[in-house]
Amino acid sequence: MKRITKAALAATLALGATAAQAQVLTLSTTNPGGLAHSVGTAIAKAVTETTDLRMVVVPAGGSPMPAVAGGEAECGINIAYDLAYYVNGSAYYAKDGAHPGLRMVAAVLPSQLAMYVRKDSDINSVADLRGKRVPSELNAQLAIGAVYETFLKLGGLTRDDVTSIPAQSIVQAAEDFSTGRNDTFAFSIGTAKVLEVDSSVGGLKALQTEDTEANRALLNDSLPGAYFSQVEPSERAPQIVAPTNVITFDIIMFCADSVPDESIAKITTAVHDNKDMLAETYKAMARFDPAHMAPEIPGVSYHPGAISAYQSLGMTAPQG
Repeated sequence: MKRITKAALAATLALGATAAQAQVLTLSTTNPGGLAHSVGTAIAKAVTETTDLRMVVVPAGGSPMPAVAGGEAECGINIAYDLAYYVNGSAYYAKDGAHPGLRMVAAVLPSQLAMYVRKDSDINSVADLRGKRVPSELNAQLAIGAVYETFLKLGGLTRDDVTSIPAQSIVQAAEDFSTGRNDTFAFSIGTAKVLEVDSSVGGLKALQTEDTEANRALLNDSLPGAYFSQVEPSERAPQIVAPTNVITFDIIMFCADSVPDESIAKITTAVHDNKDMLAETYKAMARFDPAHMAPEIPGVSYHPGAISAYQSLGMTAPQG
């Protein structure tokens, strides 16, 4: 068994003698309360309860990827395009070099992000942000900073076309909007933070982005594996005032290529077959689509064990 962290070892010992006989795999996530931790907790439960494997969630504190690359964990939960950057040593990971030993296993949850403005604003599309104040840098969350830059590109804008307002995180950018420091902010649809800001400013609306062939190519180039989805107005997200195209990317599970194929096949099948259990543990997993588990993430190879599982399930995973 590979080396695991002290926290994982303590959790494993607490499981008792029966658990000690099972193969233990650690799953690196963000801290408790974060999306990756919630998703990881649901997956670990499904794997532990439906296979002869024992999966233990271990918060990494920051990005889960270095923990897996460094051998401190076998698997992790992350954003698809962020994994692509890390595996290929590109974008903001250029100085870190490539990490080809990390392999894709499954897309487990779509995440939809929109840009918001005040509901009474005359700004209706991302292109209308020309000359407006837009969050920038996001040094504590470079992956989210990349989303802001992509939104601007999709609107035909550059940083020279807007006034950049530095922020450390996605939450700070939203709070700056509430206080009037920004004219827009990006956040996941239907989240508590969006509802909070909506209430504080008297209403929000999401900005439209054109879903064209050129924009789809730009989106996939800027955020590998990302795609557009159209969101309809609903009670869950009153900020969607008309059918709106938003940036969508997958929350994914990845593992080290050193994890045995048989173990990865069991994990993949357990996730595929247990949507109801996943949703019972974390309500948002009701959006998990087993038919969408194996999308192509440019520059990221699938683990051979996952490919084998998908073949057994009658599905196809990218081979490259």
